[in-house]
Amino acid sequence: MSARRPNGPLRRFRLQEVALRIERGEAPNLARLAADLGYVDQAHLARDFKAAVGKSPSAFAAGVEG
Repeated sequence: MSARRPNGPLRRFRLQEVALRIERGEAPNLARLAADLGYVDQAHLARDFKAAVGKSPSAFAAGVEG
């Protein structure tokens, strides 16, 4: 059995929300999105997203757009 961090479900929710808002075009400002979702700052959101998804939020958005 592996130990899970208690904030794991919250992290997953926030990352899914970031991806959904980017896909819907509802995330023109990552700093605002980070604040809305409870991240300390935009850099924290970007690091967390890249660790989970394998690309930065801006690279993810570019893939959605094109």
